[in-house]
Amino acid sequence: MFEFNATFLVSAISFIVFVFIMNTILYRPLEKIVEKRRQFIDDTNLEAKCNFDESEKILNNKTITISDTKLNAKKFISESRENAQKIRVNLQYEAKKNSFDKIENAKVELQQSKNTARDVLVKDLDSLIGDISAKILG
Repeated sequence: MFEFNATFLVSAISFIVFVFIMNTILYRPLEKIVEKRRQFIDDTNLEAKCNFDESEKILNNKTITISDTKLNAKKFISESRENAQKIRVNLQYEAKKNSFDKIENAKVELQQSKNTARDVLVKDLDSLIGDISAKILG
């Protein structure tokens, strides 16, 4: 069937040498290239995942910041309205109080003027009565 002679042995040795040479020249550099590529892809995927996680964190922070800012703005507006309402009530109270005080002062001044006018009229009336009675009795 098969003859095992030197040709077969030389063919086997040359095949082994060929495999060794091919492994050294072609396969190891190809494996290095494939490994570098695999490492690049893994690094890129890891970096993309990190970037995605960071963007998610930033987006969540942005959302929280916006909602907090809206809440603070609503709170500020509400407090400002309440303060404005208190100021308005105080101003109305002060205006009414000032008006009432001015009216009372005017009433007091009118009463004093009335009393002064009455006193003057009473004195004039007394002097007229004295003059009339002096002329009549006279």
